[in-house]
Amino acid sequence: MNQLKHYTAIANELQQSEPEKFELLEEEINIIIHKLKFIQIENRPMVEIVDMSQPNADPSYLEEISEIAGAQNNPLVKEAENTEILIFINDSPSFFGTLPELLNGQYSDYKAVSSNNVFVVQKPEFAKHKEDFLLDTEILAEIIQSKYFVYGHEGTHWIKFDL
Repeated sequence: MNQLKHYTAIANELQQSEPEKFELLEEEINIIIHKLKFIQIENRPMVEIVDMSQPNADPSYLEEISEIAGAQNNPLVKEAENTEILIFINDSPSFFGTLPELLNGQYSDYKAVSSNNVFVVQKPEFAKHKEDFLLDTEILAEIIQSKYFVYGHEGTHWIKFDL
């Protein structure tokens, strides 16, 4: 796993200002990491996150939370035919009306589309506030490693888009 620069910065800040929140963050992130440590990196799903929110979230932040949540972030094999999970970030209700056309056009060659593994994160301000680091990581963990994580965010902060 790459250096967790966002997590480290957030944890260091919380450790100084709010030790109880730091302890909760550290414990929960360590639980996620521990549950997934026996899944080899090459056996983790290749995930593409398409941020359609405005303004966009920091790509390095998204990559970090998706990696903690159990995604494989290997730019050498990140191609449509290898993308097993496709996640859109868009909290607009009208997005669902345009998604089928988008999938049939721009994303039709994605393995995730043919395997019906398309998800929409509809949490407002997803991945934009450091105080939501744990929640944002939990959301992605539920999507990416659904066999291991159930936090109850499905239907509220994210949904599976059935084709």
